[in-house]
Amino acid sequence: MTIRRRVGEGTVHPTVLKGRTVSWRGLASYKDPETGRQRRKSVSRPTRAEAQQALAALIRTLPKGSVKKPRSAPVKTLPEPTQPDSLHAFLVRWLGFKKPELRPSTYRKYVIALQPVQESLGMTDLGELRVLDIEDFIIRLHTERGTDTAGRSLGVLRMALRQAVRWDLLAKNPAQEVRKPKAVRREMGCWTPEQARAFLEAAAGHRLSPLFSLAISTGMRRGELLALQWGDVNLAGAEITIRHSLVMDETGNYVIGPPKTEASHRKLLLPADVVQLLRDLWAQEHRGKVPPASTAFVFASASGGYVEPRHLRRVYLRFMAQAGVPVIRFHDLRHTAASLLIRQGVSAKLVADRLGHTDAAFTLRVYTHVFDDQRAEAALPLAQLLASTPVRRPSMPQPTNGMAGLDLQVLHDLYAALGKVLGRGDSGG
Repeated sequence: MTIRRRVGEGTVHPTVLKGRTVSWRGLASYKDPETGRQRRKSVSRPTRAEAQQALAALIRTLPKGSVKKPRSAPVKTLPEPTQPDSLHAFLVRWLGFKKPELRPSTYRKYVIALQPVQESLGMTDLGELRVLDIEDFIIRLHTERGTDTAGRSLGVLRMALRQAVRWDLLAKNPAQEVRKPKAVRREMGCWTPEQARAFLEAAAGHRLSPLFSLAISTGMRRGELLALQWGDVNLAGAEITIRHSLVMDETGNYVIGPPKTEASHRKLLLPADVVQLLRDLWAQEHRGKVPPASTAFVFASASGGYVEPRHLRRVYLRFMAQAGVPVIRFHDLRHTAASLLIRQGVSAKLVADRLGHTDAAFTLRVYTHVFDDQRAEAALPLAQLLASTPVRRPSMPQPTNGMAGLDLQVLHDLYAALGKVLGRGDSGG
């Protein structure tokens, strides 16, 4: 696993003369507080250890730069209405009513979905809004901006107008009668065990390799992985607790918030090989220094903060290309995890609990995939299919260690292959 330099640690490298190391040089960067320009200072010592010690002393004397503030953007909201009885005025009121119960990212999506509604139909009196008005608008929006945008706008408008009926502002919901644009259902991607193994082998050695292993083992969401903190990890008990998620706020910035749903607050038991990967990560990231605070991120950036989703995407795409596996979304690793577990005979209820779903039927409907070898099981010969006495088939293997089936062969193969590449050793944490 690659050892990274943290921001502010500087770097130490040898000074070579005629093929021989004659000294070691420590180099540190800092921002000049007067000019704002980036500067460098260095120290040289006969040995590496002395250079590291001198560099640490030098860094303590350098000016401390200001902390970079996150980019700011205006909070997404609809403009103030000018006519109190208009659809625009009602939508502003409804958004204010809904805001306390919505996640910031969801509120932002609602505002974005209602912006084209406000621009096209906002001046219409709420009581005069007709089905044809909305139908014409949705057809036009579908033509101009596509199925997804038109569908989202209609869906949020329907929701808002249902509240207008409850408030006795409308006798019925005109948006309910509007036909939603038909979208082609996009099938979720899913890797076979061989493809998942190839991807983990390609990622082996990279600092985010344990994140990918945890994603395939547990089916955790991207936000849950990036927000995971060492205080959520119990290595001795082989479990993690999902308490946080990286979410987008109203301004479009990422922040640490609660998990997606109540069911997403959950504990996940881990197999021994994944626990070992986390132990190795602990040892590599902290290098024998003072143990991190409970709020330190497990998968941290060089500055100690969370890993940016866009950076995770770049790394993920690179290793998919190296492994030669089908390109799937990161979220489809949840689909892969669920499908691999179902394939090994783990019950839908256990898989739903592991993914943070309340409904096992939803898990089966959305997050599982039928592999070719499973399809072959259904291609029974006619003689067997029409036999008077059914042929008893071997039952699927069942979990035996009380850990949601994580000792099953497919996951064992995945991490065994990864362990060979990493070369595991004993480490604390």
